[in-house]
Amino acid sequence: MKYTLTLSRWHKVAERINTALKERESNVKKAFTATAVSAWNKEGIEEKAATIARRAADDLELIETGARAVAQIRAALAIRNAELGIAARLAEAEAAGRGVALYKSVIEGQDADMVRPESVRGLPATLVGDSDPIGFGRRATPTVTLQTADAPLLESLRAKLARERARATRLLDEVADLNREKLDIDVPQEVLEIAGLAA
Repeated sequence: MKYTLTLSRWHKVAERINTALKERESNVKKAFTATAVSAWNKEGIEEKAATIARRAADDLELIETGARAVAQIRAALAIRNAELGIAARLAEAEAAGRGVALYKSVIEGQDADMVRPESVRGLPATLVGDSDPIGFGRRATPTVTLQTADAPLLESLRAKLARERARATRLLDEVADLNREKLDIDVPQEVLEIAGLAA
């Protein structure tokens, strides 16, 4: 049966089918490999075994049909996504997001206790530290964190941060808009219920 849904809805349908199939796969495996009974309970075992095997065979058939349906949906989505340039936009948005994270961490990592390299020589002698309390004559060596990012660099990172954040937002908005595009796909009758498409 042919359905016309948005791209984002098709992604959800494929995920819904996959979730249902995973549960049934577990049941089929258990039915065919781990069905156990008590040795003393022999009454009607043939009937019970036949029922279990029949249900598992039905589920196996649904799993096979559902897997083909998911593959068909994903293939159609991949073609349409490529035509619309969705993957390219997502890759660009990811790159922008990495830049945003880096610029933000450098900017937010600046601390008032940092010392510019040219100021290190002017630090007070009291920062040299006390002698080793155990008596080995070593001195504790305090450390200072150097501020290697100068003001022009930080200003340029702030500008890049704003630009890349805006670019990532714009690209993700474009992807959201493109995911509203409609796509026609045939879905087998057998999987309509687990796909959430049965009326």
